[in-house]
Amino acid sequence: MSSLLQFTGLTGHRGVRLELVLMSPDLRYPDNAVLGNPVEMLDCPTCGKQHEQIHFAWRKPVGMLGCWVQFRLNGFVVAPDLSLPIKVFKLPRDAQRASAEENAKSWHS
Repeated sequence: MSSLLQFTGLTGHRGVRLELVLMSPDLRYPDNAVLGNPVEMLDCPTCGKQHEQIHFAWRKPVGMLGCWVQFRLNGFVVAPDLSLPIKVFKLPRDAQRASAEENAKSWHS
């Protein structure tokens, strides 16, 4: 089954709304955003813990890699797991910051 069919976020004529988290590089793994450190943390009104700030960016699919949908993000073609926010070192120009309610809903859905 395609990863886009399992996606529970927003889709529309502009494409797919991707969830992004801004990370800073870790000294041990400077090229890996997954192992980086979150830049901004927010207090969650739902659970009281801290979560990373989520940003949204609209992207249209550019292809398929097996069952994964590919998107162009920051000059690269990536096939992300759409059930988790995508960790990046640099946000795209059109990225919009999520409100506290949207942030809590994304982390707890």
